[in-house]
Amino acid sequence: MDFESKKLLIAAITDEVNVLHPLLSHLLRHIEDVTDVEYMHGPNEKGADFVVSRRDVALNTIHHIGVVAKVGKILQNFDDVARQVEECQQSRGILGGMTQVRLSEVWVINTSSISKNAEDKIQDKYRAQKITFIDGERLTTLVDKYADYFWYDVPTNVGSYLQELSARLINLDAELSVLKGLKCSDFYVSPEIQEFSKSTYSRHTRPQKARLVNLQEVVRKEGVSFLEGDMGYGKSKTARAIALYYTAPERFKQFGVIPIFTSFRSFSDSGKSLAEILVDETKKYFRADDYPTSEILFVIDGVDEAIKKGSNWQDRLQSAIKEARNTSKFHLLLTSRPLRLLDEPTSAYAGSTRYELRPLSLSKLINFVEQACSNMSLPKRLFEDLQKSDLFKQLPQSPIAAALLSRLISQNTNDLPSNLTELYSKSVENLLGRWDVDKGGCTEKEFRDAERVTLVLTEYIVENQLPHMNYAEAVEQIDQWHKERNTNVSLDALKDRVFFKSGIFMVDEEQGLLAFRHRSFGEFLFALASQRNNRPPPIQNSFNAYWVVPQYFYTGLLGDCKQHLHALLSHEPKNEAESWLKILFMPDYFLAGYQTPYSIVEENLYKLFLDAAHLFNRIRGGDTKTKLAELPEMHLLWFFQRLIRNCFEYEFFRKSITTTLLKIDGEMADPKIKELALFFASCYAAELGDSSGFEFLLKHHPTEKLQLSVALAIKVEQETNKDFTKLSILKTHDKKLQALLTSGRDHKLLNGLETSKALDDLFEKPVKSRKIDLRP
Repeated sequence: MDFESKKLLIAAITDEVNVLHPLLSHLLRHIEDVTDVEYMHGPNEKGADFVVSRRDVALNTIHHIGVVAKVGKILQNFDDVARQVEECQQSRGILGGMTQVRLSEVWVINTSSISKNAEDKIQDKYRAQKITFIDGERLTTLVDKYADYFWYDVPTNVGSYLQELSARLINLDAELSVLKGLKCSDFYVSPEIQEFSKSTYSRHTRPQKARLVNLQEVVRKEGVSFLEGDMGYGKSKTARAIALYYTAPERFKQFGVIPIFTSFRSFSDSGKSLAEILVDETKKYFRADDYPTSEILFVIDGVDEAIKKGSNWQDRLQSAIKEARNTSKFHLLLTSRPLRLLDEPTSAYAGSTRYELRPLSLSKLINFVEQACSNMSLPKRLFEDLQKSDLFKQLPQSPIAAALLSRLISQNTNDLPSNLTELYSKSVENLLGRWDVDKGGCTEKEFRDAERVTLVLTEYIVENQLPHMNYAEAVEQIDQWHKERNTNVSLDALKDRVFFKSGIFMVDEEQGLLAFRHRSFGEFLFALASQRNNRPPPIQNSFNAYWVVPQYFYTGLLGDCKQHLHALLSHEPKNEAESWLKILFMPDYFLAGYQTPYSIVEENLYKLFLDAAHLFNRIRGGDTKTKLAELPEMHLLWFFQRLIRNCFEYEFFRKSITTTLLKIDGEMADPKIKELALFFASCYAAELGDSSGFEFLLKHHPTEKLQLSVALAIKVEQETNKDFTKLSILKTHDKKLQALLTSGRDHKLLNGLETSKALDDLFEKPVKSRKIDLRP
């Protein structure tokens, strides 16, 4: 819309009280140096519709301005304006009558033109009073700057809320940006988001590929959406970007969506329902009931950050999901690291549509680094070499890894890290001042002290599982630490480096809170503190979702750590959930301790597949406290192999494929357990493009001797992997299976059932309602 069209919209305002006054109430509050705006319109207004309190920056004093608001033109007949200007000279009470003030200035604001004659006469009559006239043209400029929602015919109270939420999200983005300090313009590399695979082993259809989605569009169509991404993949950034998208006034006009943004920790701790959160967030601006046709989008970030022992986070999660599903105008977006819950298909995610952030493509990763380093004259060859380096093969393709790498490149292109732990180690060193030491901007002592007090604060925050701590308390901890030591480092310089220069922490001075700029900084620093203090994270916590990343970094810091990895392997799970988490997390620990002799992997990896087989068999037999027993056997088998694939899909494990298969087959174990373990190991090999697992399984365990579920799963794997379709042993398996399925109920494979009944049981009937013979 051009400026002249906007002037016409302002001139068209005819309702002074219900349209112009609310618009000015919001607009005036956003003018520079305004500290307060009080609405005075009414019988006791004494001429001023508003009293604006504004700070004089030069003198650091507050002066008060009366605002006279009028619709239409001000021409020869300006008696009403003159009366109000004259009344503005009276003393008046503000702040609820608590303070008596005199107005030092009057602003006359109208929606159209002011004749020169009228302006001159008013100025001449009240020459002792400072009067500023703001006509329709100047008012249009102010609305453009401070209340642009007006151009979209968005109600002022809603527009004011959307504008302030937008400002809060933009400020939060700036505060939490891992690009801070890189001296590059802010940018956002949009991630690819895909629907979480709904595929399972199906009796009639082949699994479909995951579908890419536009989450901005999806969230207002789904009742509940759940977005997952691993550490540093940009979940919170994406959540803020989606909430910000819906704060645009043109989007409210188009979709009628009102966004609400909060953290899951805050939601959980509040104990309030979504409806109550809605009232709390909007009551300052409007009553949600006044907009019955509007949709409400709740964006609740960081479900995983509320997980701690003794908390009722799952109850709070389910109550939010249930409320959103049962309230037609509510839409809910939740974000989290993968929860990796044993019964995730039937519990925490139940009732939601799941999506996941895909790793950045290599081109997007390079593009990220190039944009972050755009202000530097780096040779193009550097980026070409990066793409070929071992570092790029090992790093997670995530925004946080790209940002930290960009920072290192901007400081020293000759000393790049070789893995994720080293990337964090070098990055944290430079954030705390190592780069400044090398350049003479910081002393070695100041760097060492900054590192030490950062570790002290980290231990306090992470050990107590806090999302943030009181800023005054953090300052007090540093004061006390400094007081007890004679380091000859300035206390003010130390606090400035830790809290503000480093970029590790975010300080919310308004709320008095201190938090890590990115959660992974705290997790790495806690691991570093554990190593420095020779106090390893407890092994018994190593398969707990909150502690797995600190343990991962601790293992990476140790590097060559055969004894430590043996301790992790030897840990006996205390319950069913820990049994599962050990299978899922142990591969990460092997990867972190990659400098350990590889024999530790070759000699022990097979145990994890046997553990998975035992766990599957227990659940299949109904021995479970989870709801997984509500799944049919083929769905359960698909779920197990999918998660195993995700955890073991690294090139690092390729070398141990053959050894793992041989060790499983050589175990003195129930044949059914061995079959399952070999099947799971074959799936991880297949994920690496290696068919030897399925070939080995069928060579040593012929089709006619396999469990029907495993035989069917191998058939589906062959159909869905184009590289396996031509393998003779798999083609033979397919033919044998078809023959056995048509041979009748007498074959052992069918357990005495008709073929259709046996297949129905496997694909349709929950395992808890079947009697499954688990004997060898």
